[in-house]
Amino acid sequence: MSRVIRLGLVVHPDKPEAAALAASLTRMCGERGIEATVLDVAKPALDVVDIVVGIGGDGTLLKAAGIAGPADVPVIGVNLGRVGYLADIEPDNLDMLLDGMVKESLEVDYRMTLVAEAEGYPAATGINDIVIEKVLSHRLVQIGVEINGRYFTTYRADGIIVATPLGSTAYSLSAGGPVVDPDLDALIMTPVAPHSLLSRTIMLSPDAVVRFSVEIDRPARVDVDGKEAMLLEPGSHLDVRRGERPVRFLSLGAHPFPQAVRHQFGLDHA
Repeated sequence: MSRVIRLGLVVHPDKPEAAALAASLTRMCGERGIEATVLDVAKPALDVVDIVVGIGGDGTLLKAAGIAGPADVPVIGVNLGRVGYLADIEPDNLDMLLDGMVKESLEVDYRMTLVAEAEGYPAATGINDIVIEKVLSHRLVQIGVEINGRYFTTYRADGIIVATPLGSTAYSLSAGGPVVDPDLDALIMTPVAPHSLLSRTIMLSPDAVVRFSVEIDRPARVDVDGKEAMLLEPGSHLDVRRGERPVRFLSLGAHPFPQAVRHQFGLDHA
């Protein structure tokens, strides 16, 4: 007898349609001999889970991946959002998704992570991006940047984004950064509204270590995947580097990168 597949569901808490879809997915799993349980995101029991499924939008998948990644459990997303660039399974494809699990035919993509470290705070891991930004809306931050121990430049800006290729289509893109194939590994550094001639994105080796120093008399906030993680006082340092462990994303393999970009950003209708 084959081993029972065990799914842990991470469900968008504020979307009734997400709860309804989770109930439908649980029923479909039962018909195939698959176990499905909604995870308590505060205390997820990942020792009894083979795959984590995020049901919602890209934000829900990021939450699911943040839970699954440290435990090296693969993750996949069912899209109920507007864009769904990360969560690429549509509700109409649930049968295909479950069949792929049973047949073990889903594709596995390894996506790099980022780690932010600062004195006085636990290390924080991001899948999309790490952002150092101003706290006071009417005041810029001044951030000195070192790359691999050597001074690079100082930005006076609203903030600085360091994104993964997977996160290149999130905040980094809106700040003028490039769309990067997530099969690549790189650190993508983009200043936000800089008062500087150097306003372009810098793409760095995935092995680079970038140190940000908070200068002048105002603090900076550090957001990791859109959530506040640290508050840095003047004189503080933040180190950003590649995470030790990538996240395993599962997919049907139906949307190669160029086609996924074309579809999710509405270029089919351009």
